[in-house]
Amino acid sequence: MRSSTLAAVIVVALAAPIAQAQTDAVRILESDAGWAVLGTDEFSLRIDRTGAVGKVMVGETEQCWLIRLYTRPIVPETGEGLRAVQGEVSNGGLGPPPETLEPEIRGETASVVIRRTCAREEIAGGAPLYDLTQTVTVHPSGLINLRYEFDWLRLFHLHSASLVIALRAEPLDGCPWYADFTSSAIGGVIDATPGAKSIPIRNRPMRTFTAQCPTGDLHLWVNRGEDVGVQRWSAEDYAFFLSVPNVSRAYPIYPGVRSVLDVDLKLPVAGED
Repeated sequence: MRSSTLAAVIVVALAAPIAQAQTDAVRILESDAGWAVLGTDEFSLRIDRTGAVGKVMVGETEQCWLIRLYTRPIVPETGEGLRAVQGEVSNGGLGPPPETLEPEIRGETASVVIRRTCAREEIAGGAPLYDLTQTVTVHPSGLINLRYEFDWLRLFHLHSASLVIALRAEPLDGCPWYADFTSSAIGGVIDATPGAKSIPIRNRPMRTFTAQCPTGDLHLWVNRGEDVGVQRWSAEDYAFFLSVPNVSRAYPIYPGVRSVLDVDLKLPVAGED
């Protein structure tokens, strides 16, 4: 009886460091007034005061190099769309970002909330177009929740509005993948060769995407099932374009309407939430 009890104690003792490693709290690894690197010993990401997310790493491997909002508000006088991208402050971007970034540690998770009022001088004389609240929540399991809340303030036209998540192709090379569209599913094998287009998803309301790799599964969950398209944006990546709800070039944005885009990116990291 004593030997079996002792064996159980040894098993628990040996398992404890493993369990602890899987539940390491997310912490601020590096920071400055305008940016912060959040993560654990296993993974990390950098977020800027503009809301741009990049350098999403698992160990020494960059899994994702860019997560940003891309919008094209239309100038009424010309009918042309203005390029507005998170992180590109010099050309007007998405409105003035906050001066500082203030991550908050909440138990084992870390979160960043960025609020701004977006405007462009070329449209309505620089009057506010919409309020944007972006929340990034990082969990110790490698789950990154990205939530964007748009509160539209005036009548205007948007050519397009998308969240772009650009995954590095090389770490996914040879990995089986599948995507669920609720009523149907497709799949294949990812080819990282430049020019290869092995993820043929074209603006469909997607729920989940999974790449099954030896190091672990990479998941993308679109929590409200928005339209998603995938492109080879460059030789090094597969870029996922997630459409912001209630935006169409066919009709204007109306004041008082709210659009919410909510996405989970789960990195191939060991551990459970």
